Amino acid sequence: MKSFKFRLQRLLDIREARERDIKNELAAILTVQNRERLKQEKYRRSVEEQHAKFAGLIKAGRYSYSAASAFERYIDFAHKVIRDQQERIEAMEPEINKVRDRLVEASRERKVVEKLKERRWNEFMYEYNREVAKENDDTNQKIFVKKRIEEAMSEGRA
Repeated sequence: MKSFKFRLQRLLDIREARERDIKNELAAILTVQNRERLKQEKYRRSVEEQHAKFAGLIKAGRYSYSAASAFERYIDFAHKVIRDQQERIEAMEPEINKVRDRLVEASRERKVVEKLKERRWNEFMYEYNREVAKENDDTNQKIFVKKRIEEAMSEGRA
């Protein structure tokens, strides 16, 4: 009996490669977006630290106009950076959604061919099992006939 060979294996390989490429593209975009989020979080923590430092200066009575002015400039700068990061993050969303949609479509196309392959495999196994059963039946029938012949010959001699 011949071995299983899926005629559309090349198409399946191409669809799997396409899906893998789209996954990599999505991962790259999400990595950039996550980097922007990390920068944003870094500035948020920095703002909190500067607030704590400035509050400590006020409590200690070492408040000065220059320190307050520097604190205010830094806070304004940090909030501007945080807003800019948020705009970049939000600007990436449409592209991320497009890539996700392409990934869903590529996955669907791959699954269609995989289901066809599975169906062909099941058909192949059904036919294979039928052939094996037929061969077993033939073998058993030959053994049975041979035994009958041997029994008949031994009865004829006796």
